[in-house]
Amino acid sequence: MEFSIDSADSLLINDQEISQLLTVVYVGGGFTDLETANTLFDAAAVRARGKIIGAREKTSGVLAGIVIVVPPHSPARRFAGANEIEMHLLAVGEEFRSRGLGMQLVSAAIEDARASGYVKMLLWTQPAMAAAHNLYKKAGFSRRYDKDFRKNNREFWFYEKELCA
Repeated sequence: MEFSIDSADSLLINDQEISQLLTVVYVGGGFTDLETANTLFDAAAVRARGKIIGAREKTSGVLAGIVIVVPPHSPARRFAGANEIEMHLLAVGEEFRSRGLGMQLVSAAIEDARASGYVKMLLWTQPAMAAAHNLYKKAGFSRRYDKDFRKNNREFWFYEKELCA
């Protein structure tokens, strides 16, 4: 299975695809409740965060995954300083998992951040997201136990990666 990975402008990702993929992955996976998802995964809110990098399965054209690169000037930014950038909402459809797509999306986000001159990428994830933890470690992210936090009765684990070559 092959994927086309690019920014949302090139892939022409429509609003329904964004909301549907995020809801299926995060609500279906038990990581977000439906009420929160209705606000959090509204396409306009997702687009306002930053640059969407998406992947389509080449044969079917189905949106297979997305990740959002969130710059420090975005209102959605939570922790990034002036030369840092955040990665939000990595999502890969269930039928496209275990094919390296998550790593391709993370790598594309890292390269986009480097090309934009950022020196560090930050992200956070939930303890139950074991596959994501492994992916982030393989991509060179380090766990920052001192920055773990709780929000809306959920625990989040914090990771960061230096982007300097």
